[in-house]
Amino acid sequence: MFNPHVRLYLAGFILDFAIMTAITVIPFYIYNQLGGDEMMSGLFGGVQSVLYAGTCLVSSRYVGRSQHGLRWAYAGLLIYLVFLPSMLLSRNPWVAGGLSALAWAGLAIVWPAFYSWFGADPDPARRQKSLGWFNIAWSGGFTVSPLFAGPLYDHAYWMPFAVVFIGTGVALLLVWSLPRERDYFGVPAHEDANDETPVDWKSETFLYASWMATLVANIIMGVMRSVYPKRVNDLVAAGQLRIFFEGSPAGFLTVDAATKYSWLAFACSLFTVLIFLYFGHSVVWRHRLGWLIGIQVAAGAAFWTLSTTTSLAVMLIAFALGGAALGVGFFSSVYYSVANPRLKHRRAAINEGAVGVGGFFGSVVFGWLANRHGMAFPFQWSPLFIGAAILFQFWLVRHGARRVARMQRSA
Repeated sequence: MFNPHVRLYLAGFILDFAIMTAITVIPFYIYNQLGGDEMMSGLFGGVQSVLYAGTCLVSSRYVGRSQHGLRWAYAGLLIYLVFLPSMLLSRNPWVAGGLSALAWAGLAIVWPAFYSWFGADPDPARRQKSLGWFNIAWSGGFTVSPLFAGPLYDHAYWMPFAVVFIGTGVALLLVWSLPRERDYFGVPAHEDANDETPVDWKSETFLYASWMATLVANIIMGVMRSVYPKRVNDLVAAGQLRIFFEGSPAGFLTVDAATKYSWLAFACSLFTVLIFLYFGHSVVWRHRLGWLIGIQVAAGAAFWTLSTTTSLAVMLIAFALGGAALGVGFFSSVYYSVANPRLKHRRAAINEGAVGVGGFFGSVVFGWLANRHGMAFPFQWSPLFIGAAILFQFWLVRHGARRVARMQRSA
């Protein structure tokens, strides 16, 4: 059988294929089967995200001390496999939303365990390469999944949920076959480094800023995944969606809204994959704030264009830049989070918590603003928020440098 690294890469691809299938179709399930709107969709995504973040942070103290951390991943995968497809059993939004939130809580104990397993590798260069390939694998699942999920939903709304059930089951079997960290890497699975382990001081300096960049990127993702599908749904229904800026729409743009949105989701995830591919085989981005700041500026400008555009081409560019921002922020923060082996699981959990908190604010706050003031309003004002977040990241790097100086003096 494939070696353990490859099996976990494959599990990441299949699991995220299943997860992105759910993410792509749940908003349309809310609009069409549950009778909801963008606010309900945002609330679903927000509750999922906040429960994900909270579970990450609470579980980290227990998973990080486990002698076999992947056992927690087994439990999380089983929870997701059972609860997410169970949404189909009720047309009550409260029940469906609760089931989806419980499913995301299961995922919260899966991903930190995965990253902790890779972080146990004592070789930094090999660890970076492994993280790169794993990020490419799971984001590859994110990339191709929408191209299937949208058409499947438009054909029969229940079919994507069957894909979720089958895909999560296959991922569970693959993870079940993996050896413990201690057996494979020759180190303990929890708080595994001794006091002699060298500290990567530069990564310590940039750690907090990278978490903030990840939070910002996931706010953008929360909006794109939970709120913006309503904009696409409305444009398709009204016959207002265009390829560029032509006077009348092509016939294929007036039907199957989920399929049209799936193209945007594909562009977003594709650029995340491309960033992961580059970052996994390069060192030029390490410990350089310009990479984090530059892509957030570009994503913020693109995000603003989503407020009023009816052009599918413009939307594709905006979603691509949002995906690139996620790639830069997330890869950087994962790398810095596991750079200190003694704290790798706890910090991987905090990083996943930033993913969840960002998704919560993006889904709930933007969903509420869009419902109250119109879809354009939160997009038009988002550059102010992103600008403030960027200034805060500059301060966090300076704070990180001072914190590292104190740590070095006391070491």
